[in-house]
Amino acid sequence: MLKLKFSQPTRHEKIAKKTPESAVAQAFAHLPQKANVTLVSNPEMSCHAAKKIPKGASPSVAEDCATLSKMALRERYQGEANSHRNMLSRQKAKGAVVHPDFMDFASFLRIVGPMPAKGATLDRIQNADPEYAPGKVRWADKRTQNNNKGDTLVFNYSRTGDTYTSSRIAKLQKVSASTIRKRAERGWTDDEIIEGKRASSKPVAGAVTPMKVSPEIHPVQFVANISTSAAEIAFQREAARFQAHREMYDGEEAVMAPYEDVIAFDERLRDLPLEKYERRFAKFWPSYRPHVIFDAIAESQRQIVSRIDPEYYEAWKQSKAIKAEVVSKL
Repeated sequence: MLKLKFSQPTRHEKIAKKTPESAVAQAFAHLPQKANVTLVSNPEMSCHAAKKIPKGASPSVAEDCATLSKMALRERYQGEANSHRNMLSRQKAKGAVVHPDFMDFASFLRIVGPMPAKGATLDRIQNADPEYAPGKVRWADKRTQNNNKGDTLVFNYSRTGDTYTSSRIAKLQKVSASTIRKRAERGWTDDEIIEGKRASSKPVAGAVTPMKVSPEIHPVQFVANISTSAAEIAFQREAARFQAHREMYDGEEAVMAPYEDVIAFDERLRDLPLEKYERRFAKFWPSYRPHVIFDAIAESQRQIVSRIDPEYYEAWKQSKAIKAEVVSKL
């Protein structure tokens, strides 16, 4: 009996036979013409050309959209698929407005086109306009998108009295602005965020402090040489894997795909019961728990955690409430 694993994205399906060009044109006749979506980039930031369509594949995005299966199309355009999924997630979690022509990935890709460069992200041109729609979005490098956000944080340096924005600190430390925001969410002080490191805690007399290894400094392959026990080696490797996944997939957490995505994008799992998915997620949760950024996973997955790990979920809710209260008083 075939056992299906859905903790990782399945491999791409066989590509469907190409249809005549006239069929491609008919399939997209009802859609608006491709928007003028260009890459907006910071001139100080280098951006390497993307390796888009494999050699020998059709150069026509419209033809790919019309002839490939959903899974094959997402496999071929993985970066664009991640951006599309993140956009739909923002609609569910934050109330973003998504135009009907952007709901289906093939339609979205046909209108917006492929990423013009590696690392580009989907950005609303007018941040005050909440709608993702033809003519209202662009491919932008991450720094341009972060500078366009309305929630740029400001930090005060107690040693000098200077103030810094999250984007400025990110540029100075050569990290993403989202990294700076995550540090603030984890309770780093303004001084720690500006200096780029946590303050050393006072050691307890007689206690042996285990060596801590930052995955941002030490690649996964070197962690084993630094750690002192098998358990710590495994822990640091998992931490490094989560960090590497975030950097590669635009802040996405290295956890199972949400249930709604599994049944929508994998035809073999379309009839998967929610209970079976939840049991599978519960099996992996203990390994996710120390490393996951809980705010970054899907709301449906947070609801599963509320059932399988209520103590963790309640602590997260209290932390969110405290932060919201502080922000409301600013």
